[in-house]
Amino acid sequence: MTEWETDLQQGLRVGVGIITAILLVDGGLIAWVAGRPVSFWTFLVGLWVLFSLGLVALMGYWLNGLLHSVYALDRNALTIVWGENRHVVPTPLIERVLLGSELQGKVRFRGVRWPGYWVGSGRIEGIGPTVFYATTPPREQIFIVAQGVAYGISPDDVEGFLHTLQTRLQMGPTQRVEPTSEGPAFLEWGFWRDRLGLALLAGAALGVLALFGFLSARFPTLPRLLPLHFDATGAPDRLGPRQQIFFIPVIGLVVLLVNGGLGGLLYRRERVAAYLLWGGAGLTQILLWAAVVGILRAL
Repeated sequence: MTEWETDLQQGLRVGVGIITAILLVDGGLIAWVAGRPVSFWTFLVGLWVLFSLGLVALMGYWLNGLLHSVYALDRNALTIVWGENRHVVPTPLIERVLLGSELQGKVRFRGVRWPGYWVGSGRIEGIGPTVFYATTPPREQIFIVAQGVAYGISPDDVEGFLHTLQTRLQMGPTQRVEPTSEGPAFLEWGFWRDRLGLALLAGAALGVLALFGFLSARFPTLPRLLPLHFDATGAPDRLGPRQQIFFIPVIGLVVLLVNGGLGGLLYRRERVAAYLLWGGAGLTQILLWAAVVGILRAL
């Protein structure tokens, strides 16, 4: 078996540059917020930082796929490996091989791309459905067409790859290989198709974020001391600094994380128990919203 590497230098440099830029922006925003009073703007900055850190993690995952990209070729199959993605194309099923420079039709691409990184799916006029795992634009890729599906790849030595592929095809296979396509294991979890579970978790998460945002917007107008506890008659019996009102959404966040994690652990064996935990997290957010409304009405 012969392995052909990709030219990952450009994709790696640009990807690392994007991550660095995001982190620099985050650092600047955090420094700006640190010197300002709590407001809705500080909430929006915090929300952006949270989102951007998720984007950085996703970028890291994509770059890991780039670092572990290779095309393996023998007489039986072409194997495309890109991180946790693996496609096996048996050589007897290969119908034709095209250079990107030979494409006449329009290329439609859906996926992730930046200079040096093209991973996704799409369609090419005159060819059909296409899967892209390459570090060059489509016009510079090699397209392997098998069973009506094209695979866009970019080995670093195009001429050497084409010569080896032609030789392997002429020699014929030594054994039968089944075509396979494998992706990341976590994408196969049934949870992603469970609308109820997704709705319960999304509702609880939105409840937490909305409460943080609401309190941040109201914070500049709050008195320095707030009634934080009430006796049996409904009269306030404990005052505290207004900053302590953020303990309420923090409690909601902790409940969401704990119930969400426990529900995830139980999901495959006791789905109803997972629903109860996730629903309990949502109910907790409703109760915390009620507590905040009660405190603000008492002002």
